Amino acid sequence: MHILFLNRHNHSAESTSVAAVARTMGHSLAQDFEDIPDLIVCIDWTKSMEDKVKLAYTLGIPRVLIKLEPSVVIPEYQKLKVSALFTAVMEMGRPFSQPVYAYPQGWETSFFERAGRLDRLVAINANKYSFVPGELYSLRASAYSKISSLDLYGRGWDRSVGDNLLKLAKELQIAILGGSPVTFACVKNLYRPPKNFMGVSETKLETLSRYKYSLVIENSLEYMTEKLIDSLMAGAMPIYVGPDVEKLGIPPALYYSASASLESVKKSVARARDASWKDWHDAARKWISDPASEEIWEVRKLNRRLVNEIEQIAS
Repeated sequence: MHILFLNRHNHSAESTSVAAVARTMGHSLAQDFEDIPDLIVCIDWTKSMEDKVKLAYTLGIPRVLIKLEPSVVIPEYQKLKVSALFTAVMEMGRPFSQPVYAYPQGWETSFFERAGRLDRLVAINANKYSFVPGELYSLRASAYSKISSLDLYGRGWDRSVGDNLLKLAKELQIAILGGSPVTFACVKNLYRPPKNFMGVSETKLETLSRYKYSLVIENSLEYMTEKLIDSLMAGAMPIYVGPDVEKLGIPPALYYSASASLESVKKSVARARDASWKDWHDAARKWISDPASEEIWEVRKLNRRLVNEIEQIAS
């Protein structure tokens, strides 16, 4: 099968991307319409691909949209007309989608058994904004500014006020042009500097593995990304704000769930600290060592299943 991939997403290394896996399975990759593709696969949506998708629709070429980012990043996802352009839509990490697809994960366990951990919380996130309702970036900033036992790593937390204002203006434009209602909660982030900013993490899992606990706040309640499993791989007990991941096959004993409020986050942090870290670590070890867990989540295995489903859609 000759496949044209549009807007390849950087959720994984090039060698483990859906396109790379499709190539290893014997499919060829088209560069554009001049190559006459049998199928078009869009990795997330951008306005720039609309004309090509509509042309493929006119020509009867099957079209698949793989959703990785949430609506707070791509507000057009709130519009049914985007999904209507495609033969099939695969929504990654959405526990309420049908069918349910896991979000592609690395499966690096070499940091799990690290000893000598700090008895503190860690978080690794860039400083982001969104004016789309449902964003959790403002909750992150609030937690990072209020929880003294938390060390924060990530890009953008030391940006100048001017650069932050430019970033806000760009995100406001994205929300408006995407046709979304607008919320201004993220503007408060300008006045919420983190208590303990530690700079940029060079190796995420290595940084996480220095700590006993991690605070995992998703981008929105719409989907689960790699953040929770990164903490499990690093052996850092997660306090988690996001969608119901039990529906995605992650046992509730592996994380301490909190709702999307600072008060709930603080209560869940206290519950995690009162629990036995060793018992949690033993349970996490059992889960990540189970081949069935890796089969569901690991990026190459997951992308291989996606390509198999894409083949059926095109046939």
